[in-house]
Amino acid sequence: MKKWLMAGILSTFFLVGCEAEVQSGFSKENLQDNWVLTKIDGKDVNINEPRTPPGMSIDTALKVAGFSGCNRFFGQVELTEESKFRITAMGSTKMACIQNDQATVESVMTKSLQKWNSIALENNILTLTSEQHILTFMPEAVTGSESPQ
Repeated sequence: MKKWLMAGILSTFFLVGCEAEVQSGFSKENLQDNWVLTKIDGKDVNINEPRTPPGMSIDTALKVAGFSGCNRFFGQVELTEESKFRITAMGSTKMACIQNDQATVESVMTKSLQKWNSIALENNILTLTSEQHILTFMPEAVTGSESPQ
């Protein structure tokens, strides 16, 4: 009886050690796409044609390039294991934003992307949530918009 009990306990430890590691969130490969900004704080981002929609492209090295409504930007994506996202070393062009809506989208987008955001990717919707704003992106292929680069 003691042998069976000891064998049962030992086999439990071995099985627990062999269990595959469960990964939460998503992989870096899930982010490699052309993302179009569709909403800010739950409100649709309306683009008057033929303007390029705000968005970003993330490559295999997690380098990012995009358009924020008035200016082009670039930088490096930084991710944490706790599903946090931000863009570091962000640079951009310095065009004057004449239209108020462009300037607002530009300001919210660039400031938010440089802060730590909680990141979620579900049903082709990428959501970045900072303390101030929620940015919602969809893949360019789903929205049918032209590339943000």
